[in-house]
Amino acid sequence: MPKLLQMRSFFLVSMLCAIACAGPRVAARTDLAPSRHEIAPSIPVEASTPVAHVREEPPRPRPSTGERIAHRAAEMVGRESVSDIAPGYTDDCSGFVRLVYGSEGIDLSRLPSRSSIVQAMYVRARENGALREGSPRPGDLVFFRNTYDRNRDGKRNDGLTHVGIVESVDEDGTVTFIHRGGHGIVRAHLNLERRKQFRDGDETLNDVLRRKSKLSRAYLTGELFAGYASPDGLGRAAVAQARRGPRRAR
Repeated sequence: MPKLLQMRSFFLVSMLCAIACAGPRVAARTDLAPSRHEIAPSIPVEASTPVAHVREEPPRPRPSTGERIAHRAAEMVGRESVSDIAPGYTDDCSGFVRLVYGSEGIDLSRLPSRSSIVQAMYVRARENGALREGSPRPGDLVFFRNTYDRNRDGKRNDGLTHVGIVESVDEDGTVTFIHRGGHGIVRAHLNLERRKQFRDGDETLNDVLRRKSKLSRAYLTGELFAGYASPDGLGRAAVAQARRGPRRAR
């Protein structure tokens, strides 16, 4: 009996397979458009972030000799004594100038014999074409005459007696210079357009450079101005003098 059931089951399964295989076949279609569910969603492409262009700064030009001299002089403003900064230099206007110029390799100690070192500096500048006409530039020497009564006769006949270093020039022509004054190394001002004017409002045009005495009135920088000299010309002159041999001012 069990064997009969097995045969019937086998026959039934065979019949079902035959019916399934006899059904119509549907050919595979490759030209049918996919349904909207089958379309992969499009992914928006973000615009690439532009790379910031780094602008290369052009190299800064190397400061000129005069600019370096002016900067060095400015570093000494406020000091009370030149000899405290560098022993061996005289504590006066010429010692200050020699120290600053010497830091740039311009030796102003070998000078032709004259009545003063300031006058010797001026003569060297004139003989070597270093005197500057017109507006000065940073680092230039600025010369003054009769800044004190050297021979004590109460007259303005004392020649070249003072020197400083130009730091800057304003738009209105006012020159700021640095010098060894009566109270150490300080800044002062000079305006040749208004030589006899001390102030214009809060702005100083010309500082007092020669004090009032029993024999004379006070004088401003503009009244005692003598000239400017370029450090470049003085530098060439210093090299030429070194080749000829030392000559010191008395």
